[in-house]
Amino acid sequence: MSHYFIGIQVKPELAKQLSVWQTSLSNQLPYKQWTSRPDFHITLVFLGDMDEKLIQTLQSKLPFAATYSIFDIKRTTLGTFGNKQHPRVLWMGIENNPVLNQIQRKVVQICESIGYNKDNRAYTPHITIAKKWANQDKFLTEKIWNDVLNNMPDLDDKFKVDAFHLYKVHPASNPKYEIVQSFPLS
Repeated sequence: MSHYFIGIQVKPELAKQLSVWQTSLSNQLPYKQWTSRPDFHITLVFLGDMDEKLIQTLQSKLPFAATYSIFDIKRTTLGTFGNKQHPRVLWMGIENNPVLNQIQRKVVQICESIGYNKDNRAYTPHITIAKKWANQDKFLTEKIWNDVLNNMPDLDDKFKVDAFHLYKVHPASNPKYEIVQSFPLS
């Protein structure tokens, strides 16, 4: 079995900007994994290990979630998951968007219909910048965090979402995520 997720690919222009910015961040923040440029995405549903037959069934049902029109989403500011002093994930937030939320809920419903057990955490759309805090002795202080926020470069504020994708995860590769199938919006 392989790991899969459903997500939205970040447009190349923003991915390039995020990648350049990561270089300066990596000098300030000790993370083990920095997302590679082609892997920037917004997760709709993380599926984990899935049997190939279930994936085929899912592929036949996901077009029913692609009935929405193309829409714009806006990025917001940085956030973290985990302990504030050594957070496990650093991410760029995505503004609350009704169409994005509707698509995410529809994708979850389709996944549940084939036996996927939904994660009960609230959906927080984001683009992962880095993962796995690397140094328990070096804490993310308020000063460092404020420096990071105050030195954010000009990044594209919004981009069009015209599709979502089924991704397969290849943990030992770079890039790690392979688009298995795309689902264009109408």
